[in-house]
Amino acid sequence: MSLVIGIDGCKSGWFAVWQNQDEVIDTAIFKSLNNLKDFFTESNQLIIGIDMPVILSEVMPREADQLARKLLSKKASSVFTAPTPEMLDQPNYEKASLISKRLIGKSMSLQSWYLFPKIKDVQTVIHCENIKLFEIHPEVSFRAMNNEKVVLESKKTAEGFDIRKSLLDKHFLNFNFDVIRNKYQKKDLMDNDILDALVVLWSARRIVNNQASYLPKTPEKPNMQIVY
Repeated sequence: MSLVIGIDGCKSGWFAVWQNQDEVIDTAIFKSLNNLKDFFTESNQLIIGIDMPVILSEVMPREADQLARKLLSKKASSVFTAPTPEMLDQPNYEKASLISKRLIGKSMSLQSWYLFPKIKDVQTVIHCENIKLFEIHPEVSFRAMNNEKVVLESKKTAEGFDIRKSLLDKHFLNFNFDVIRNKYQKKDLMDNDILDALVVLWSARRIVNNQASYLPKTPEKPNMQIVY
């Protein structure tokens, strides 16, 4: 049987959420995606939504990134430009940034560079037979959950946190933030990681139920899309 999982990157690796047959939310932190794959050996297939670039393009920016920014309007800065495979292969920030300058006329951000290890980790599992991996952006998903209205308030503020949590409460009846929060130390998992992983799970479930939308509808490469 298939298991649907939502994943967000966190300080100590990957934070994963899923629901059991009684729709009770289970969670775990994995150091790598291969650790996660080995943990779920009893599942025939894993349907995974993940907040990280999955299929990379040789050009920048990808159409998926451009469309997501357009959809998010004033929150467009929450979508960073995915690197090319050539950039991912570079040994340091300076060399990767030179490629960025050549392709789009400007250096890549340090924030993007710090994500390279996780993007590389994603590449290690994209060809696994029992895994279907989909790229999901939390803010695009929260917009869909919020009747197609962008949540402008930052998730790091009390107001922004409460708005997103209330949206999740409506769709996950067994969601208890405090129970999940108390399982992990903040040095390993931030509050917004919990919210992001759950909204990624929500979108991943929409894929299984044929309710999801795709950016773009017809991608340059198979699955080079942001799903919500």
